[in-house]
Amino acid sequence: MAASPRRLPVRAVNLGGWLVTEGWIQPSLFEGIPNKDLLDGTQLQFRSVKLNKYVAAENGGGAVLVANRPQASGWETFKLWRVNETAFNFKVFGNQFVGLQSDGSLVATAAVPRRPETFRLVRSPGDKYMMRIMAPNGRFLQANEDGSLTANYDQSTSWGDDDPSVFAVKRVAGLEGEYQICNGYGTAKATPILRNHWSTYIVEDDFRFISESGLTAVRIPVG
Repeated sequence: MAASPRRLPVRAVNLGGWLVTEGWIQPSLFEGIPNKDLLDGTQLQFRSVKLNKYVAAENGGGAVLVANRPQASGWETFKLWRVNETAFNFKVFGNQFVGLQSDGSLVATAAVPRRPETFRLVRSPGDKYMMRIMAPNGRFLQANEDGSLTANYDQSTSWGDDDPSVFAVKRVAGLEGEYQICNGYGTAKATPILRNHWSTYIVEDDFRFISESGLTAVRIPVG
């Protein structure tokens, strides 16, 4: 008769999250980042307030952008590559980047973002999720009556529902990790913040407390 496997007296605890740096564990790490809700990797959907239609990348990428969708899903969702606190690249469902054409149209065909693929998000002073999108030509994107999207609007705005250059923005998802801290703060500011976090997040006293509490194993975060 085979002997029963020996059962070790293991009592374990999960110390922290899966990673050393996670926003939901320690949101204070991200508090000082300008536009902290628009970090690298954030996914946004843009709805024209005038047309009540969503901006979409036709075929999910590789073609023109339009502003004619009644509902939003994958093709209507754009992932931010953050250049700085107001400048961004927009990555579409098919992993191409949105870029400006010489005629003012927008296409999602670039494999690597450069200046024609860099846009600025301008927020309303009264509602941070009402935005205008400034193209590399210095003009704003506008949703046209025929459902097209062009970067040729150069007027000021009162942020009214009759303005074709104003979009209601929905934040679908976001990332909060070490890269977002480095990208959001910049190297000079991020370095002391992360070093302090690494030296204080899990310390020797934590393991002493675990041992005194009768626990014999621990899973620590990685990163």
